[in-house]
Amino acid sequence: MQRLDEISTRRKAMQSKLAREKHRVDELVAERRKRIEERRRKGDNGRAWQVLQQRIDMGETCESDIFSGIDKSPEAREVRGYTSKLAGYMRDYVEDADDQDNEAAQGRVKLDEQMKHLHELESRLNAQA
Repeated sequence: MQRLDEISTRRKAMQSKLAREKHRVDELVAERRKRIEERRRKGDNGRAWQVLQQRIDMGETCESDIFSGIDKSPEAREVRGYTSKLAGYMRDYVEDADDQDNEAAQGRVKLDEQMKHLHELESRLNAQA
């Protein structure tokens, strides 16, 4: 029973750590989103994004509609064109886990390992219950 309590305590600690990390990341994402929207409004991301951000602000469209193709405006088509090209570059970058200097890929690998460990602990805990 002591072993079960230890596993349960470790699982709770890991869940708490992951929850704190998620909260921190959510705050960073929200701040970054605000900066992106401000750059779009100023035209720093090009005229297409400036027009689209104005339409987003007025509730006429949303990022999901822009990226999914529901928004058929010329500006949305332009953004989808260069976004899909960029997505290909990013996918290649994040998947390059062999490059020890690639922080994005190494971070993804570390997160995958931590999640796998958490699932293993939960499985052991559930098997012992």
